[in-house]
Amino acid sequence: MERKLTKLEHCKTEVFVNFTSEEWKEAQKKAYAKLAKEVKIDGFRKGKAPENLIKKQIDEHKLMDEAINLLLPDAYKAIIEEDKVVPYARPEISVTKLSDTDLEVKFEITTAPEVKLGQYKDLNIGHQNVDVKEEEVDLAIEKLKEGNATLVLKEGAAALGNTVIIDFDGYVEGKAFEGGNAKNYELELGSGMFVPGFEEQCVGHKAGDAFDVEVTFPEKYVEHLANKKATFKTVLHEVKEKKVPELDENLIKELGLTGVNTLEELRKNKRAELEEQQRKTLKKAYLDKLLDEIAKNSTIEIPDTIIESDVEARRRDTENQMAQSGFSIEQYLEIIGQSEEEFLKTLRKESEVGVRNVAIIEEIAALEDIVIGEAELELEYAKIADMYKMKISEVKKALEPQKEQFRTQIRFGQTEDFLFKFNN
Repeated sequence: MERKLTKLEHCKTEVFVNFTSEEWKEAQKKAYAKLAKEVKIDGFRKGKAPENLIKKQIDEHKLMDEAINLLLPDAYKAIIEEDKVVPYARPEISVTKLSDTDLEVKFEITTAPEVKLGQYKDLNIGHQNVDVKEEEVDLAIEKLKEGNATLVLKEGAAALGNTVIIDFDGYVEGKAFEGGNAKNYELELGSGMFVPGFEEQCVGHKAGDAFDVEVTFPEKYVEHLANKKATFKTVLHEVKEKKVPELDENLIKELGLTGVNTLEELRKNKRAELEEQQRKTLKKAYLDKLLDEIAKNSTIEIPDTIIESDVEARRRDTENQMAQSGFSIEQYLEIIGQSEEEFLKTLRKESEVGVRNVAIIEEIAALEDIVIGEAELELEYAKIADMYKMKISEVKKALEPQKEQFRTQIRFGQTEDFLFKFNN
């Protein structure tokens, strides 16, 4: 096998592979033997008929295709391992020469984005410091108390903040519509979880009341209901109100937070949580600004096939997420008020930035020789094992199928840390 590589524009590499006549003839023999086993001729067991009869049953085009497919894997492997071509997408393969004695195949391979980095150290980009206010700690404590609240039956009329148990049947132009009815539906008034105006019209009603709720669906809603007026015939069964517990030492202990037994210790714990959340948010925002600045100083060429592949992956992820919530992608697009074309444009913008950032980080990692060896992987396994109270062997077994992705993730994290270190 002889290979001729040519680097093309737009991150493409063209490889012509010439197979020797011996390789090609041997592949044809193997292909014939494989196809012959599948030939069924009346009066003979499968693959056991006389050869002259079998030959008549095997299509020449099918034989050639089978023989070519037998040769392609080793050829592609040699291109990757021996010629050091790193593919970023499935190759386009075409046959350029074909006869009984000759075979030439062309591989057109999309390779990594080409990045010529400009300055990526000592960039003058301002960033915020972590600063958690006392009011934010107070709010976190209140949310914690709210999260431990219980619902108790309330006598009298429902108010905002109460939870009601209702039945409802919705009608548009006098006709019931899909998804417009429910029994024993639990709704917190003021949560904004229902059609605008519905929750407010439940206020003032008591258990046993039957009433109509008149609403207009928003403009950005599922197409067949957008801007439509609807009537919900509603029956209120129960009104419940929250009973927020006192934050005493008994409740604090029940939270089960390590080393937290007093209100002062709880405030310190919540402050630390908020600081860590803020640190992550600020770090992400700073990294985005940093990568934008590096991109301005650099020349980056990204093959369109990589962008298209990323767009498709993002669309598929959205579709799967919606399916888990019981929505189709079409229903989702109706809700957000976008056409398929507009949605794909949005995804493409995200992909262009995302793929660009990955290319920059990979190039910096290569230039700075940031490599993750087995010892560093072991340290990460140990951290995960400690976090989830698992054995290291269990963590390694669980992550083995994604070991290289895990290695890449750690490498990216270390490269991001490198950027922070040299741009602060």
